[in-house]
Amino acid sequence: MPSRRSRYGIGMRLYTFLHSPNALKVRLALAELGVAYEPIEVDLFRGEQRAEAFARLNPHRKVPVLEDGPLVLRESNAIIAYLGRTHGTTRWPDVPTSEARALQWLFFDSAHLTPHCGVLWWTHVVAPRTGLPAPAEAVLQRAIDEVTRSLDLLEAELDERQYLLKSSMSLADCAMAAALAMLRGSHLDDAERWPKVIAYRERLRGRASWTEARGDAITELG
Repeated sequence: MPSRRSRYGIGMRLYTFLHSPNALKVRLALAELGVAYEPIEVDLFRGEQRAEAFARLNPHRKVPVLEDGPLVLRESNAIIAYLGRTHGTTRWPDVPTSEARALQWLFFDSAHLTPHCGVLWWTHVVAPRTGLPAPAEAVLQRAIDEVTRSLDLLEAELDERQYLLKSSMSLADCAMAAALAMLRGSHLDDAERWPKVIAYRERLRGRASWTEARGDAITELG
């Protein structure tokens, strides 16, 4: 896919972290769109997000942050929707009802999936390999309950469809791909209970965008 540029005629700048699932969502979207950007690595494990220069971009001190001309945008799923809207592509619906469904999935991810998958990912991947503290047991159990419920819902929704918006991939799938990848190797990585969900995740991991965005880095911390 030929590389495309910002709507402002200059390259975008993405503040990212290789091992961040939320930053991965945006890298996946940019790869699917073929949009050129300058990646700026912010090592969260070393606390680089606490630098005052970065705090001026995002007072929450989190990645990703997208700079596109005068626009500074944070929150991964807001960035995904912006990219879809501004890069006229088959990866984002141009019909209001279909766009509403894509946004519905992004909101579902933000509220019900990524925060809780993140607890499992931090417990089983990050804490053991970095020495950073793991969440409390009660927090972990609540996350397991929430993810289980969400996977049951997603399994039913994926009946007879390849992607969230049926047969065609959309940028909303980028958010889901990163969330579900956090469960790899956990006890919720269960192809017997959620065969459609696991097949869907592996379909997304098999795309060229996953390799370009270095998707497996979120579970391969080295």
